Amino acid sequence: MKYMVWNNKGGVGKTFITFILASEYALAHPDEDVVVVDLCPQANVSEMLLGGNGKGETNLQKCYDNQRTIASYIKARYDKSRFGKLGDETEYFVKVADYNDGMPVNMYLIPGDMDLDICSTIINYLAQAPEKSAWVKSRKFLVDLIEPFNGGNKNRKKVFFFDCNPSFANYTEMAVIASDRIIVPCTADAASIRGIHNLFRMIYGIKAGQEFSDDAVFDTFSSKIKESGIKPPKVHLFIQNKSRVLDASATSAFKAHIQEIKDIASVLKKKYPDHFTDNKGAVLNVKDGNTLTSILNHTGLPLSKVQPKTYSIYGKRTQANQTQIEPLLDDIKKCLAVL
Repeated sequence: MKYMVWNNKGGVGKTFITFILASEYALAHPDEDVVVVDLCPQANVSEMLLGGNGKGETNLQKCYDNQRTIASYIKARYDKSRFGKLGDETEYFVKVADYNDGMPVNMYLIPGDMDLDICSTIINYLAQAPEKSAWVKSRKFLVDLIEPFNGGNKNRKKVFFFDCNPSFANYTEMAVIASDRIIVPCTADAASIRGIHNLFRMIYGIKAGQEFSDDAVFDTFSSKIKESGIKPPKVHLFIQNKSRVLDASATSAFKAHIQEIKDIASVLKKKYPDHFTDNKGAVLNVKDGNTLTSILNHTGLPLSKVQPKTYSIYGKRTQANQTQIEPLLDDIKKCLAVL
């Protein structure tokens, strides 16, 4: 199963959600292989998985030096095999525990790379080649990359999480084509709501909000995959991240946006049921991580391995309390239960 974690809006916690879902899923399912594909040029989830602040950056540099990143693969395809697999695709899968012993041994990573935006030019160039179906082949690089690993060792189930950049870049389009399901993180603000509308317009060609014109340019991607016979992934879950839904101090505007997201999800499910999984796009809340987010970023530990103690983050003492850890972990477990 392949999950795309995306909203056409930054700051909604896509990387945090990807990191925490993937690591906790791997811990809960030791008989399965869990793969995170970092499709964001900032490579934040890669740094977290590879050890957190400092250590993760150093380990990520090793992946750059060894040409084992998503951008390295795209560049190798351009140089060696523009419209066919290289034959060494599984070499791009980094075993996370080899770099971060706090992570489960069944976790793998295709690291992110700041050169991904440069690779965007390569993808567009190849899409314009005279080769038959060049556009589709240029957008199937991720399909080609993960297929050999996914098809190996039939005795172990494979689960993929794609951490995506908020922009609808061509490497985000690659994730859409490679995915089975979409997890949509959102926060209680108007921009998150617009991001959900944008998702439906760009992936499905559905004008869900009032902010769109009828310009067909918005439907380019959805039209191309339809013409190519490619079925888009289905929306599986909305995650209200940084939720304060039970906080008495939450403002009326905050609560109104939370309700609006639920209402939008409900309307879309009723009007376009074919674009949702049997989970029917459930809306689940994940509490604000507060200081725990900083601790996870710094230590590169799964949430369930964080201890209720004081951590030193760049010389500053940061306290993790059990009263923070347990409620957040409970919310994550509710999300995992529907994956």
